[in-house]
Amino acid sequence: MAWTDESKEQAVEMYQDAEPTPETSMEIVKDIAEELGESPNGVRMILTKAGVYVRKTPAAKSSGGSTGGGRVSVADAQDKLTSVLSDAGQEVDAAIISKLTGKAAVYFANVIESLNK
Repeated sequence: MAWTDESKEQAVEMYQDAEPTPETSMEIVKDIAEELGESPNGVRMILTKAGVYVRKTPAAKSSGGSTGGGRVSVADAQDKLTSVLSDAGQEVDAAIISKLTGKAAVYFANVIESLNK
């Protein structure tokens, strides 16, 4: 069944009437989808576009194994590593540093900084 303005409004109204919480939102969407004969993803898309969809709260990130803190500028990270190596009195090989990812450059810069303290 194709979405009409009326069915979109009905889905939004049904969702809001159910008073969704992050814990119940997915189940409510599933029930509305069954009732309207639509897919849960379709209902979720309509609710998101209407600005009423309550997202499930993201799980806490585990601290094990992750070295990153999100995106980093590769050029900035490589510059920092170059600076840290110079401060440590080491020869800088720009050809090698230019091949590192931003996260790798930040990681090595932090390790070298901690060794130089």
